[in-house]
Parts: sequence; C-alpha cells; structure tokens
Amino acid sequence: MEKSDKTKIVEETREKIEKSQAVFVVGYSGIPVQNVEQIRKGLRNAQSEMKVVKNTLMRLALSQANIAYDDELLKGQNAFVFSYFDPVQTAKVLSDFNKKFPQLEAKGGWLGGKCIGSQEARRLAELPSREELLAQLVGRVQAPIAGLVFVLQGVLRNLVGVLRAIEEKKR
Repeated sequence: MEKSDKTKIVEETREKIEKSQAVFVVGYSGIPVQNVEQIRKGLRNAQSEMKVVKNTLMRLALSQANIAYDDELLKGQNAFVFSYFDPVQTAKVLSDFNKKFPQLEAKGGWLGGKCIGSQEARRLAELPSREELLAQLVGRVQAPIAGLVFVLQGVLRNLVGVLRAIEEKKR
C-alpha cells in the first residue's frame, strides 16, 4: 500500500472517530464473509458502521484525534465499529450478533473519547435504549402532574357533591 493511500485511510478513520459517539473494537477472526456482511447490515440499521483498519493506521488516527489508547486493545485481527447515534443500540446489536457468532468478540473501545474495556462494552448492551430512557423520563415527569390532576378532580367532585347536598337541603 502506498503512503498516500495510508494517509487517506488515517484521515478518513480520524474523521469517523471524531464524528462517532463511541468506537468499539471487535475481534472477528473466523467469521465467514457473508456473515460479516450480515453484521454490517445490522449495524447500519443502528446508524453504525464497521470498518477493518490496520491496527497501526488506527493508532495513527487515534493519535491525530488526541485519544488515548491501550496497545493491548489494538492487537490481533480487529474491526472497528463506529457508532454515530446511540452507543447503547450499537452495543446491543453487537451483543445480539455475538450470540449468533461467538467469534465476534467485543474487546473494548472508546466512549466519549475515553477508553473502555470489554466489560464496559458488554454492560452498555444491558442498558435501556435511548427511546426507552426517554419514555421513562416522560413517565416520571408526567407522574406528578397526573397526580395533581387526580387530586384536583377529587376536590371538584367533592365540591359538586357539597353543592348538591346544600341544594337538596334547601328544597
């Protein structure tokens, strides 16, 4: 590979790193090509992208993006998954594919520019998705308001009952 090609790959990879909310390092050795394509399609649906980049070029891209890395993470046959929208959703997709293809091993990565290990990457898959968290937030914000409305309705019902009782008493 020529130096200009390597420079271009490093630049593209650095841009992907800077654009991503998280980058996962996965080992994919032994997975047939058609299954790798299936994984890539699943990741695209999660607004993520899987690229195979040489570890040495990834080191250069990380250095240019001012992101610290662990050399142990960048050993062996790796693919890099760039999560552009929701890292939790990407981690869930990787976890689901890991059940189908045990060779797909999450080694770790970077979340918000900070290095995470394989345990943290697996824990991300256990978190609720962004949509679920937003629904929970809306439910928690709505609960006190709904309670207030219920209490006010009770007060109004009691007032109407008292007024009817007074009306009947006057008859």
